[in-house]
Amino acid sequence: MSRTSSKSPAADSAASARGTRIFLGLSCFLAGAAMMVIEICAYRLLAPFFGNSVYTWTALIGVILIAFSAGGYLGGHLADRKMALDLLGWLLAGSAVLTFFIPALHTVFAVSLSASGLIAGPVTISLLLFAIPGVLLGAVSPAAVRFYSLTLKDTHVGAAAGTISMLGSLGSFVGTFLSGFFLLSTFGVRSIFFGTASLLLVLAVAAFFLAKNTLKQQAPVILSGIFAFAMSWMTVPKPKPGVIYEHESFYHHIEVSEQTEGKVTRRVLQLDSTMEGGMDANTGDLILPYQEYWKLALLREPAKVGSALFIGAGAFGMPENVSRDFPEAVVDVVEIDPHVIEVGRRFFKLDEHPRVKAHAGDARRYLLQNNGKKWDLIFGDAYNGIRQIPPHLATREFYQQIADHLEPKGVFIMNLIASVTGPKSELTSGMLATVRQVFPHVEIFSIGYRRDETQNVILMCSREDLKPLIADRYVTPGSWQERLIRTHVPAGTVPRSAYVFTDDHNPVDAIIARGLLE
Repeated sequence: MSRTSSKSPAADSAASARGTRIFLGLSCFLAGAAMMVIEICAYRLLAPFFGNSVYTWTALIGVILIAFSAGGYLGGHLADRKMALDLLGWLLAGSAVLTFFIPALHTVFAVSLSASGLIAGPVTISLLLFAIPGVLLGAVSPAAVRFYSLTLKDTHVGAAAGTISMLGSLGSFVGTFLSGFFLLSTFGVRSIFFGTASLLLVLAVAAFFLAKNTLKQQAPVILSGIFAFAMSWMTVPKPKPGVIYEHESFYHHIEVSEQTEGKVTRRVLQLDSTMEGGMDANTGDLILPYQEYWKLALLREPAKVGSALFIGAGAFGMPENVSRDFPEAVVDVVEIDPHVIEVGRRFFKLDEHPRVKAHAGDARRYLLQNNGKKWDLIFGDAYNGIRQIPPHLATREFYQQIADHLEPKGVFIMNLIASVTGPKSELTSGMLATVRQVFPHVEIFSIGYRRDETQNVILMCSREDLKPLIADRYVTPGSWQERLIRTHVPAGTVPRSAYVFTDDHNPVDAIIARGLLE
């Protein structure tokens, strides 16, 4: 008497269909997550060359949306022409291989395209790096809808579309939160792209397996993935000479380098493409000219600082200098990137200055949380070079917050990277017009030899007249007072601005973009 299978062919078919639906749902979920991981982590690739401005984000989001739209159209048409699961395999494999190559291609294109400006540059490189992977991942969901409905014998097409759409959106949500709250603070950007590509490649192999493709048929996909991974890994840039530390935080690409010149060991901090501060690693002395300008506060009488707030830590050189010159002073530093604070402790002697208190957070939020606190000196140094200024730290409302937290005779000093005259002076004139809405007395200092070139521009702001501290004042030749005062810019030198930056209307990104094109 022969034995029969305990399962009927119908039961086997139902189990197979259920397994296919689970795979389709998982593929759509992970494809949506992968696309958002790629999009959010992509800005860390672009920021060193194009800044963290609204233009970089607009380029990335716009290109991804166009790619997803094209992918939706493509996926539906391909599913009608090829009703087999290996179609998903090819879509996932193609996106995996291209994702492996993104970090390597980025190093090829970014430098040359950085000269294209803050709009054309990010748009072009986004099209080159992210458009095709976006199209392929965008094609996964409509193709999956078709295959999902086939497992239900085309009787529940609406339910199939709703399920796939829901899972894809949930995947995008998870990918967004995962990359923003965990991945970028835990792993390097290259590692995130390699991990995402590897996941997509595993999904592709699973799709070929479910389509019952032979190992010989899968070999090109597997070999392409291995080749892409190997080629991308071989293009990992070597550390620059003198670099002693490098790290990708959520906010910046952080780099610490040093160079010995005689008895001086110049140790500098670079965030993305901008040198943000430095010191003599042996003595802690300041090494960058603009760092000395906190001493403008000492032109007043009495020539001392009892309390100071620095907005933007840089390499902690200036706040440590204040603490060293005035040991009883309370010195606060607010820095958006917690990892910069850790770098300060490891490489820039922060732990040697217990009176310097570093606070991780946004400057405006910090001021709101410390509403009753006032300082003699507030120094603003949170602007990231020439490519990006946090717009909310460049408005009349922000400067009013600053004024509200100053002692009656206190001064606000800010460091701006711009030019004083000429076609690139629009940013300086706009900042000057905005600050003057709050502070009746503002004096300007330019560190460069030519005022029409981009340089450190220092604004000194107060409620009291500053001219007696600067104009026609005798100072000892060769002293720090003489060095600072001789860089003073006479009144009327900076062109007048038509803009006053506010929380409601702040065209600072557009002004920077125009300045870079000059």
